[in-house]
Amino acid sequence: MARRIVILGAGFGGLFTALELERRLREEKTLEIRLLDARNFHLFSPMLHEVTSGIIEPRHVVWPVRALSGKTRLTFETREIRSIDLEGRKVLTDSGEVGYDHLVIALGSVTNYFGISGAEEKAFNFKTLKDAVRLRNHILEMFERADLERDPSKRRRLLTFTLVGAGCTGVELATEIHDLARKALARHYPHLDVREVRVVVAEATGRIIPCVSDQLANRGLEKLKQKGIDVRLYSPVVRVSDGAVELANGDVVTTDTVIWTAGVKANPIVEALPVDKDKLGRVVVDEYLEIPAFPGVVAIGDCAHCWDGRLNAALPPTAQVAIQQADCVADNIMRGLRGERKEPFVYRHRGDLVSLGAGDGVGEIAGMAFSGLPAWLLWRSVFLVKLFGWKNRIRVALDWIISSLFQRDLAKLEW
Repeated sequence: MARRIVILGAGFGGLFTALELERRLREEKTLEIRLLDARNFHLFSPMLHEVTSGIIEPRHVVWPVRALSGKTRLTFETREIRSIDLEGRKVLTDSGEVGYDHLVIALGSVTNYFGISGAEEKAFNFKTLKDAVRLRNHILEMFERADLERDPSKRRRLLTFTLVGAGCTGVELATEIHDLARKALARHYPHLDVREVRVVVAEATGRIIPCVSDQLANRGLEKLKQKGIDVRLYSPVVRVSDGAVELANGDVVTTDTVIWTAGVKANPIVEALPVDKDKLGRVVVDEYLEIPAFPGVVAIGDCAHCWDGRLNAALPPTAQVAIQQADCVADNIMRGLRGERKEPFVYRHRGDLVSLGAGDGVGEIAGMAFSGLPAWLLWRSVFLVKLFGWKNRIRVALDWIISSLFQRDLAKLEW
């Protein structure tokens, strides 16, 4: 009877695990690999902010997982995961149960609103392709309404875009919205003064972009301020309401656009598992990325609490971490099937690159720091290579060329 490896989630962790298993275990004839996800595509989320700003077309950052069907022994199934029965070694989905011999949990994360009043109801989420397109449509709608509004205070509120959280996602999105609003949109609305457009970033801690060094974070902060972006450090949000964001220091930002990029927590399905978890609901795994009480079950990516002794902290929920964990999991499953000794997971940080709008960025690779145009060009080069599929790489490269030569398309994508 064939042994079955079930992988939950087609994000970076799940998809890379599936591809690595297929490559490493090609000669194992009595093995079945099944990849389950509610969507039939892999989303390249590092480019979502450029979808919102209109530089990249939405379909160009998704890769159809079903393209693997018929070409490999890997089977992909569009299923919504409902729960995981660790004792019974099965997964409950919207289309019935799926049993497993080995289970890889790579269900990713969801937005963490930290219990802030009104945040979940009033703020824009920013994790999916639908979120990116919805936000783009909203920004265009704000300009349309502001163009007809004659009350200065109402117009200012319409043209104020507030982001909560100054991590990589928040900073990259803030700079893209700034470029879209002040450079692309303002010229098409003659009744509007470009100085009325405000981008506000509220950050609870004392620094932005925690993934880079203090020196680069400070340089990034200077660049944001030079662009005219209002960055407010030590300013946790305590309430989001219709037309306003209230900060802990008592300040109130009047705005009709609040975007939540303040952090993530584990998928609710993972949070519900009867195992040790951290305060974000992530499963605590051992050095082999396994759940200690359940042999053959691993958790990777955003839903795993993986402690790094060298950093003296849990690894961050990034694609870089998930991809390296996927490689380790595939290798250890192969070793287990062949009766070989497993290897512990060792994370090797490759560096970080953050885009700060057209022609600007900060980053570190192999201990070398970059900023300005070199960092931006590196960002584009690295992520273009990491994008799935040559068709998508060519499409995105052409999108970038077109956006540099022509004005951006201001049409709202309403289906």
